[in-house]
Amino acid sequence: MKLDAHEVNEIALESRLVLTEQELDNATRYINNFLDMLDSFKELDLTNVEPFSFAEALECPLREDTVIAFTNTQGILDESRHVDGAYVKVPRIIEE
Repeated sequence: MKLDAHEVNEIALESRLVLTEQELDNATRYINNFLDMLDSFKELDLTNVEPFSFAEALECPLREDTVIAFTNTQGILDESRHVDGAYVKVPRIIEE
């Protein structure tokens, strides 16, 4: 599967990126190289490879979740440039 420059540009615009012609050419080449690499995995013989899953009991179990009180909230808010009084300023990402 290959993407053309128009498709890459559409993806970039959806991501709110505006690419120059050179950046678009580079991105298209980079993405297509990556997709070619992924296609090469289709050539692997995986008939005797067991699927990876966490459904079984693990020899090395995951750690337990522990609730820890976080006490430095005000310190983080004091240092943030996005705080305006009692409010946190959030940049607009959706055009009207």
